[in-house]
Amino acid sequence: MTNAQVKVLRSLENLSLGDLVLKPTAINGTEPKDAAVNALTVNASSVDLGFWECSPGSFKTARQGVNEVILVLEGKGTLVSDAGERVDHKAGDMVLIPNGWSGVWDIHEHFKKQYVTIAV
Repeated sequence: MTNAQVKVLRSLENLSLGDLVLKPTAINGTEPKDAAVNALTVNASSVDLGFWECSPGSFKTARQGVNEVILVLEGKGTLVSDAGERVDHKAGDMVLIPNGWSGVWDIHEHFKKQYVTIAV
């Protein structure tokens, strides 16, 4: 078993796009420029994109063979790893749940997320 940990990638409360701000030279007739920050890059055989929602409660969950990136759309929940690590999630959080992670979802209030799973 790997020592996989859930990570909050970004939260809207502390979102900083300073590195993504385009320079003024990108306007006024110069060649267009853009900027991006990859949260996760994987050589994938399968990528799924979807939406998930759940009523309050607790259930066992695991990520085997996929990495999952989620954007919490509504509600609050806590992921509790088998090792006891707790990470709270709320609307606006972007979260990485890595391959090999196992634990429990504690859903505190009606919860909706958008997800991307990437096979490894």
